[in-house]
Amino acid sequence: MKTISFFSYKGGAGRSTLAYNVIPILAAEHIQPTAESPIIVVDTDVDSCGMSYLVKAEKKVTDTNCIQHLLGTPFDTKAAPSVAEHPFLSQLIPVGNAYGYEENEAILLLPAKDNKNIGKDSKNNYAESGGFSYMESLKSFLDVCDRRYDIPAVIFDSSVGNTALANISNEAATIIVCVMRPTIQFVNGTHRYLQGVENDEKMLSGDKHFVLVPNVIPQNEVVINDLRYPDAAISKIRIDFSTDFEDSVSNTYHFDMLDPDEFGIPAVNRFMWIEDALYTKPKSDLNDNEKLALERYRKLAKIIADIDADY
Repeated sequence: MKTISFFSYKGGAGRSTLAYNVIPILAAEHIQPTAESPIIVVDTDVDSCGMSYLVKAEKKVTDTNCIQHLLGTPFDTKAAPSVAEHPFLSQLIPVGNAYGYEENEAILLLPAKDNKNIGKDSKNNYAESGGFSYMESLKSFLDVCDRRYDIPAVIFDSSVGNTALANISNEAATIIVCVMRPTIQFVNGTHRYLQGVENDEKMLSGDKHFVLVPNVIPQNEVVINDLRYPDAAISKIRIDFSTDFEDSVSNTYHFDMLDPDEFGIPAVNRFMWIEDALYTKPKSDLNDNEKLALERYRKLAKIIADIDADY
């Protein structure tokens, strides 16, 4: 079972939209889930519930089928013949069609619920020593998915930064997709976070695969202080990350999306107004820039699929 976390150091990176575009490709071209062995998408970004809204599931979220309930209460590990008959998993929301997948029950959403803290006692979402006290229920959930129901992938749309819910998403995942815009705030913040991971074993356990993904890359050149962008940013990002993390002994870093000839994911104008899954659109409806973005999403999906790192 693959466990994947789409993570950004701060909000506004376009992380949820990127995940929304990569998941359909992972499903259709690589994993090919079924109703009996579905992909499970987990929304742990409880402050915005971004993925839950993108797949239009917000009206189907209840107090007992959301991530806050899973983390705040003991997970039911009782045997059931199938996912559809498990007392908790049966409550997850079928969303395959929202990702353009024909079999709706082949992709299930464990949503986040607006304005709900974790657990019956309304504990703060960022309390409890970085959130690791919540790992017991999540680990039981993942164990059941992997060993009892042969779930092929659990995909987290993470919260941001060094918060409890980001930590538990990234600790649970073996593959962490680090999404950043090509600005000083995003790049330096992501760099500091990864340095913390390398230097403080209490942040995350080792043996993670970090896939670095610059996102929302402008395609028009602009000159600032005699430097030509995006070329200046591309050069700095490639040098900073490869120099400091290429030789990590604790984790594996994937720099494929930093290739200067195919750098990151281009900015998509339509996403300024409405987030779409480009893979679900007829190619004739896409402009050249959107077709380029789709190809980069496909490249990223293949990178993730090819990483040999199971839960």
